[in-house]
This record gives sequence, C-alpha cells and structure tokens, in this order.
Amino acid sequence: MTISLDERVLDRAAEILGDIEHCADPIATARLLPREVYTSQEFWQFEKEAIFAREWLCVGHVGEVPEPGNHLPLKVLDEPLIMVRGGAKMAEPRAAADPSADMVRGAAGDVYVLSAICQHRGHAIFDGLGAREAAAPCLPGGRLVCPYHNWQYELDGSLVAAPSMRETVPLERLRAEIRLPRIRTEVFHGLVFVTFDPDAAPLAPTLAKLDEELSTFGLDELVPMPATLREGLTWNWKLHHDNALEPYHTGYVHKDAHDAAPSRLARFGVFDPGDGQVMHPTYLKSEELSLGNDGERMTTFIPGLTDEQRRRVMFASVPPLLFGIFQPTFASMSFLLPTGPGTIDLRRVDLYPKAAVEQPGFADAYAAQVTRKAVAIHQDEETTRALHRGYASRHAPRGPLSWLESTIPQLNQWLLERYLRVLDKARPAGGGPVGVDAGA
Repeated sequence: MTISLDERVLDRAAEILGDIEHCADPIATARLLPREVYTSQEFWQFEKEAIFAREWLCVGHVGEVPEPGNHLPLKVLDEPLIMVRGGAKMAEPRAAADPSADMVRGAAGDVYVLSAICQHRGHAIFDGLGAREAAAPCLPGGRLVCPYHNWQYELDGSLVAAPSMRETVPLERLRAEIRLPRIRTEVFHGLVFVTFDPDAAPLAPTLAKLDEELSTFGLDELVPMPATLREGLTWNWKLHHDNALEPYHTGYVHKDAHDAAPSRLARFGVFDPGDGQVMHPTYLKSEELSLGNDGERMTTFIPGLTDEQRRRVMFASVPPLLFGIFQPTFASMSFLLPTGPGTIDLRRVDLYPKAAVEQPGFADAYAAQVTRKAVAIHQDEETTRALHRGYASRHAPRGPLSWLESTIPQLNQWLLERYLRVLDKARPAGGGPVGVDAGA
C-alpha cells in the first residue's frame, strides 16, 4: 500500500519511536511507550496511516443487520459506511449480462460493507438532511437515496436512478460505470471487520488464539441488544485498551463492582509475534459462576461453553477498534471510534443467547444489569480521562509495571510491529521518498 506522509510527521514519529527500548519486554523489565505516542498530534497523523489505513477494523456484529435487506449506517475514522445483510430482492430486474446482478441476492445472509458516499458529488447518504441518530437500529430493505440530488442505489451498491442526468449522460451508461464502492470485508465469528488496504493479509490467521476461545461461543448466533454510543470521550484509544485489559486497577477503581472476578484470579498468556489479539482470563469466585443482578439473576449460560469457560471472564482486544468481554452468560463488544490523539467515541453492543432473551423477565434483568454496569463505566471514564491528562505532564513515568499489567507490553508489541514496519519503509537507511510502497 502506498502511503504519503509529511516529512515533519515522519520526523516526529521517528523521534518519538527512538526511545522504545524495553517497551515490549517481559513484565519484570517492561516500560511504557513514550507519552507522546498518546498525546502528539503529529504522531496521530502518522498513526492514521501506520495503523488505521492498513489494519482490519472491527465495525459491528452480524446480528445488528438480522434480516435480508437490513442495513446499518456507520462511521469509522471519518469514513461513512453501510453494513448490509444481503439476500433481499432488488427493486427492479437487472440485465443478465451485468456481473453485479446477483450480488445482493447472492448467498442469502451474507454481510458486507459499502461506502456511504454518493458517487455523484460526494455527499454522504446518511448525512445532512439524511442524517440519523448514530446509535439508531438498522434500517429495513429499500434503496439508498442521497438527499442532495436524489441519486438512488440498490443495496448491492449499484446505481438505479439519477434524476435530470439523461440530457448529459444516459442512465444506462451511468449504471454501467457508477456504483457505491464495496469495502473489503471479513467476518470472524460474527464480528464484521473492514480494511481500506487492498493488500492487507487475511485477518483470521492472526486471530488463532481468539478463534480457539470463540469456537464454543456461537458468537454469530447471539442476539444483540440495542447499541449505545458515548461521544466525545477525552482519552487516547490505546489507553482504552490498556485500562480495559489490565486487572490491576479493578480492586481499587471498581471495588465492590468487580468482586465476582477479583484481580488475584487473573491469568496471562504469551504474546507471539504476528498475533492479532491481546487477551487474558480472570476467573470467577466459586460462588459467583454467573454475574447476575440484584434479585434478577440471568443464569442462562451460552450453550456449548466448556466447564472452564463457565468459570471465567475472557478479556480480549483486537486492536485497533475492538475490545470484547466474554462472560459465561453474555458477551460485550466495544467498538472504538478514535477521532483524534485524545478523543474517541465508543459504540457498545451486548450479546445474549437467544434462550435468555426469550425468557420472561429478561428485559427487567437486562435493565438492572445496565444500571449496575453504569457505575463501573463511570469509574473507568473518570480514571481514563484523568490518566490521559496525566500523560501531558513532562513528569509522566515509564514504569515499572505490576504483573497484573502484563497485557500492556503485549499491546506495545502489537503496536511497535506496525509502527516500525511503516517507518522503516518510509525512512530506509540512507533516506528515501516520503510517499513509499508500505506493503507488508
């Protein structure tokens, strides 16, 4: 993939990454990354190319578009997207010679992602007069209509209507040449990933450890609750992963809220070069085999789990955008939406087994759980916001770390593999052009 970065941005990134010794060490000698990795505007510009333009980005769950023709507008790193469940009939017949004729009708149930940018003048389909709430549920079948000049597209991205264009270009010609771009998509256990890099290696081989963990979860069959969106959060996206993964803080920041899974029962594994996930389990106390609610305990286990999985919570990051919590009775997916070096939005979807959702009283039990979880969410918000502010200090430390923070150097290793790969391509020994081929 060809990247183009300003020399000033590359110089600053190289300067910051010149002080990374021991950042991916074993925990006994590990150091934190330089604070500017989290706070520098120039480094954020570098990171957008080194990470977000090249990696697989998790944007949602297939259950958010449950029926053929359902489609969900999303926005990721300033890119308006549409996640679509295929299999719906199109509004009118298509020519048999058109290779896209069966794309939306293809394999019923396929989920794919389109650009939401109208290919006429570049107006986003779900912006301006077409805007909707960012956490709104999916839309039913129907055409995608740009609110600017009423150009209309099928759910496979093909153009079907362009008013007042016949005098300039025949509609047949427009339809042959114009369609909404389809984004490269990979679905992993029901989680929908996209990449903007046509040369990116396949995702699944990098997630072998998470694949083994999820082999019993049936994650693609779990039922999503309505998404929630928290906007304008003031911390760096990497600090979100660091805080969510490490259990060291839970006994102090969360106190009673995390007693069912105490930090002393956390365990850590090995991070191997090339791994695409950072994960660790924390075991539940024997008397707390399910995390319930006051008088409204949801004890319907996810079918297929092993006895081991029923006794623990698995915390997993698939950077840069996904953080997942896999509990015996439900899974929670947080989709990070960075907007700057110190700001993110956060979209969250909780997933439950169908048998639990269909139980009488589930709505009340779920509402109670959301209320209880809000306490921990607030605690994490205040803590992570303050942590990011602390990183602005010239006195921000670089370590040492507790054994309960073993995931931090592992995430550092994931990051450094990618930062240095792009930097080495952009600034080879003896100098080189700023715009380079950064293919892996």
